[in-house]
Amino acid sequence: MNIYELSQIVDNPLFEGLALLDGAEVFDTWPKDWRINYKTWEPFSLKATWMPLQVYGKVRKHNDFPCINLVTPAFSQRAVDFLRDMLEPNGELLPVRHKIGTYYFYNCRKMMNCVDLSKSEVTKLKDGGVVTSTDRLVFLDDLLDDLTVFKVRTQLLETFCTQTFVDRVNAASLQGFAFIPIWPLPSGVTFNDERHRVSKAFSKWKPKDFPDVDVKENTVVIRLYCEGKKPSAAEKKAAEAIEKHLDNLLYDPNQSTPESLFGDLEGMEFVDGEYRLFFSTPDCDRLVAKMMPELRTLAWPGLFHVIKRRGTYVDETANGEYVPIV
Repeated sequence: MNIYELSQIVDNPLFEGLALLDGAEVFDTWPKDWRINYKTWEPFSLKATWMPLQVYGKVRKHNDFPCINLVTPAFSQRAVDFLRDMLEPNGELLPVRHKIGTYYFYNCRKMMNCVDLSKSEVTKLKDGGVVTSTDRLVFLDDLLDDLTVFKVRTQLLETFCTQTFVDRVNAASLQGFAFIPIWPLPSGVTFNDERHRVSKAFSKWKPKDFPDVDVKENTVVIRLYCEGKKPSAAEKKAAEAIEKHLDNLLYDPNQSTPESLFGDLEGMEFVDGEYRLFFSTPDCDRLVAKMMPELRTLAWPGLFHVIKRRGTYVDETANGEYVPIV
């Protein structure tokens, strides 16, 4: 029986996830003494008192497994419709609200002691049972019958699934899932090797029927110059407002074609007396043209420059050119 870690696609602007800005502890379903009782602990049930939460994030409608705050499983309504018969017997589907629709936080309550820690290659806490990092897990094959989605008591956050679950997801053409093989693995290959391989592959993954285009091929950088070495309160406020405004300008939940995708804000940093906003884009010329009306009236109190770079935002050798604001 093939076992996978159930993970979301990361480092891909087409598959960004959900976020809960405050109160993420609401998703914590483990007892305080779980490290001591790691062989018997059970996750708390939340269903009886659950109130739908408001979540945020630049999730697109094609993403069926956006997760919340990167690690908390969350499914789209479409995914729940196809997977309900596997999910509900093994946990709780708890609704959260996003401006484009309802998603479901998944509290997996199917707990298993199905790992042979004596044969696994892991780092454990001093109590000898709780796993903090994994190179290779060895599962007990006779305990895997009829499993689809489950958790292992020695590992707090990970959710696992079997080939049966993977096959259902693929048959339904659901998108946003990154299944990381964890058992069995070829000789000499570790779980971290597989995590790196899968993450690298899915960082360039496209929605179904999306043409072969590199969504991070180019970069646009906006440099907002401050008067001093440190930003004033007014400059900090203005930079944050610009960041939010341009981020919202480029976000379209229906983006599923190159024509609808101009670019994505990758982040903002303050360095050497200036704020720098980094945008990844398939085409820096097209992105600048999209932003030009906003750039002409940019609410920044001082000087700023816009730079087009024909390379990824982490490529320090990419050629750049300054953009005249016209």
